[in-house]
Amino acid sequence: MAQFSNADIARYYDLSKTHYNKMWDLQRSKSLHYGIWDETTNNFHEALLNTNKVLAAMAGVTETDCLLDAGCGVGGSSLWLAKNIGCKATGISLSADQVASASSSSKHASLSHLAKFEVNDFCHTGYPSQSFSVVWAVESVCHAHDKSDFIKEAYRLLKPGGKLIMADFFKAEHLEGADAALIKRWANGWAIDDFSTYTNFCALLQNEGFAILHQQDATSNIYKSARRLYFAYFPGAIGAFIYKLFHKKATEFGKRNVDTALLQYRALTKHLWSYRLICAVK
Repeated sequence: MAQFSNADIARYYDLSKTHYNKMWDLQRSKSLHYGIWDETTNNFHEALLNTNKVLAAMAGVTETDCLLDAGCGVGGSSLWLAKNIGCKATGISLSADQVASASSSSKHASLSHLAKFEVNDFCHTGYPSQSFSVVWAVESVCHAHDKSDFIKEAYRLLKPGGKLIMADFFKAEHLEGADAALIKRWANGWAIDDFSTYTNFCALLQNEGFAILHQQDATSNIYKSARRLYFAYFPGAIGAFIYKLFHKKATEFGKRNVDTALLQYRALTKHLWSYRLICAVK
């Protein structure tokens, strides 16, 4: 049984928006993900935008594509794709606040004709079959309680030859005891029931009918972002403590979100998870 409902996930993102604004360059980059660092990036902002560049190149996204941004956050990827490639993008999120923010950004950038945003569940969209040529998912599939529900819906929505392109977190194989508990605590702090292993996720893709075209272990490429998040923990923990002193009804989500900054880095240095890019074709 799922620990977190769709409403819980939306509420987590709504409540942690302040944290992202302060620590994650949200207003400028419109990005909630880690950011891929390589020889082309000189700073954090460039790494955040580089995630879009790397995934778009891996999937071969062109201006003729009709793309579903599954778990779009505040719309950064869809807006980047519309502006830099010219494809049509539909971004969906469980959070009405995120959709409103993304829609406002799209209008402000004069991209509304290409990038639109809606409140929807990427496991059960209700869109007609074969509506999209690309399904795009950046650090969002981890929120699906049953990852196969997302995979089945993505397969249904894609046209023949369509591609699923994604970046996400995968826990190491055969975790037990304190290691398993550490990963679980981190996941739950982000309103995630549990992470999948890479092996199991690839098996689910292939069982549904996807063929994996490309994959990349990009753990080393997101290390600087993970470390940035770790350093943000210390002022964040002090701020959260002071806030709770004066706000007795403060939510546990806020406290957990601060703790995850420490937990994700601790788990990374113990090699308990990896960051993977996957491109699969229908």
